[in-house]
Amino acid sequence: MGGGTAKQFLPLRGEPVLVRTVRLFSDCPLVDEIVIAAADLEATRALVGHIPKVTRIVQGGPERQDSVWAALQAVHSRPRIVAVHDAARPLLPRDVLEGVLRAAADWPAQVVAVPVQDTIKQVGPDGVVVATPDRSTLWAVQTPQVFWADVLVRAFRQALAEGFRGTDDASLVERIGVPVRVYPGHPANIKLTTPTDFRLAELLLGEDA
Repeated sequence: MGGGTAKQFLPLRGEPVLVRTVRLFSDCPLVDEIVIAAADLEATRALVGHIPKVTRIVQGGPERQDSVWAALQAVHSRPRIVAVHDAARPLLPRDVLEGVLRAAADWPAQVVAVPVQDTIKQVGPDGVVVATPDRSTLWAVQTPQVFWADVLVRAFRQALAEGFRGTDDASLVERIGVPVRVYPGHPANIKLTTPTDFRLAELLLGEDA
């Protein structure tokens, strides 16, 4: 897809995905500062370094957890709340972004998520179904994931000290005993990974035009 170009640099309706994503946060009145962790610093600076509220673009790490920690350490201000978002989710609705940021004022850990629509099977290594979880209790987690800054820093420091690798930021926070609350997301807030995702995103943008 894109001849090896990273998905966040690919165009979506004529504009790079990363630019669309960063502008969502730049245009939000509740956001004061944007720090980006990137693999390609030069290309990222060229695309979004001029966008208001972008204060630093730092070198990302080999895994998501490394990149988030690098960005967290690079924040200029001392924010009370930090939001972590995937660059490849440019269709985050503005009302969801503002809603979860406002909700975070009263709860230390929030993740944007949507209820699972399909039946989920837990499968063993031999390919045999082990269990069928109750779908009504399952949510598919998106981003942003929003935390009180001191909570997130404490969670990362403990994970680093213990060598723990989590699949998302919330999993680190869960380990230190802080309850994580779900904030209702939107089905359009997809992560652009495959060509099919990009085609769907084009259609969704067309509906909003």
